[in-house]
Amino acid sequence: MPHVVIKLYPGRSAEQKKRLAREIVKNVKQIAVCEEKSVSVAFEEVAPEDWVESVYRPEVIDKKENLVITPGYNPFVKKDRSEEVGGKTEFRIRSYQASDQPAVIDLWHRCNLVVPQNDPRKDIETKRQVQTDLFFVGAIGNRIVATLMAGYDGHRGWIYYLAVDPDDQRQGFGRRMMEWAEAALKKRGCPKINLQVRSSNPAVISFYEHLGYSNENVIGLGKRL
Repeated sequence: MPHVVIKLYPGRSAEQKKRLAREIVKNVKQIAVCEEKSVSVAFEEVAPEDWVESVYRPEVIDKKENLVITPGYNPFVKKDRSEEVGGKTEFRIRSYQASDQPAVIDLWHRCNLVVPQNDPRKDIETKRQVQTDLFFVGAIGNRIVATLMAGYDGHRGWIYYLAVDPDDQRQGFGRRMMEWAEAALKKRGCPKINLQVRSSNPAVISFYEHLGYSNENVIGLGKRL
């Protein structure tokens, strides 16, 4: 009677979970040779800030003998800083590449940018079809630490998915990503940039205000098609 529990960051939609559950049941039925009715699947969402103590330590470290596949990360090991030359971090901004997808989505989850109504993979695929040169990543060596999506509709520019790894914040990377995007939009003839921030996020509002953005006292409306 296999029972599978999937622990993951919040943000996946109910449809994504159903699809994943169906694939798990199909494979368990085939490989473990059991009836479909005997397989059950559950999901448990764990916030990024709780992952290490709620999942990694008790499930990976303390139950190492039960692991069949070991994760390729270790939050207790300091990240490689060999890219730092002369004490100065080499931060480079470049265009997004297809191979960046796993690292980018993981970064978005770490920054709490993924919400149930948005599928990050679909958002990336959609962006890769329109103005692909306005999708940027910031990297230190091979490690992606920042992202930003920009767009220009011929009237206004827009900013989406600005993210900086929590371990690399307060080093000016967010500002440099914004300056890079502003220059790219200006080159296209964009006269003004708009962006949306949740009113419940004063720290992010303050960040943009320090870059010269101001609250224009408008209400953001949206409609899903």
